[in-house]
Amino acid sequence: MSHFSRFAVVALVATVALATDGGDISEYYGSGTFACCKNNGWDFVIVRSYCSFGGVDPNAPATLEQAAAGGIPYHDVYHFPCIGVNAATQVADDYARVAGKFGMMWFDIETNPSPNCGWSGDKTTNCNFMGALIAAGNSHGIHMGIYASAYMWESIMGGCTVGADNGIVLWYAHYDYTRSFGDFSPFGGWSKPNIKQYNDAVGICGINADADWYP
Repeated sequence: MSHFSRFAVVALVATVALATDGGDISEYYGSGTFACCKNNGWDFVIVRSYCSFGGVDPNAPATLEQAAAGGIPYHDVYHFPCIGVNAATQVADDYARVAGKFGMMWFDIETNPSPNCGWSGDKTTNCNFMGALIAAGNSHGIHMGIYASAYMWESIMGGCTVGADNGIVLWYAHYDYTRSFGDFSPFGGWSKPNIKQYNDAVGICGINADADWYP
């Protein structure tokens, strides 16, 4: 990013002891690459399914299928919101493409450089849009999470707690290269995270990925 899969119905967050290491990607890879990642300790992958410019990622369905074929047991998607596209429309478009292929959809909250898609300078407006994304996800029965660093969340959303208030779990980014939550400081209403992106440049099996970890 700066640019999993949920275990059964409940996210890896709560119940999976084995799915601790994985990565997130924004490109297509074949089953052989994912088999290599699996052999090197990956148990999950998070695939981009909606792009910053306000459209679905056409590679996402095939990438998710290849991850499964390569033996990665858990696969989620991440959705990069565009504030210039109606929240309900973008979630519906994303879901229609990848339904049945993922466990959880993570909303990627960070600076969006794409034209007409960047976050508003008004944090209340952004918070309300985040709420609309969550409402849209709920309408489709999507299991959701939010990806953000403390800096990005606070600069875009301010004191918004709509995610935590709705029971949406947190995937946070802090590149300290450590598989630990010892660095976490509460923000956005979350008192604890569920997953950490701890390295933004992983060369495993020739894949362009960020490294992620569950305790």
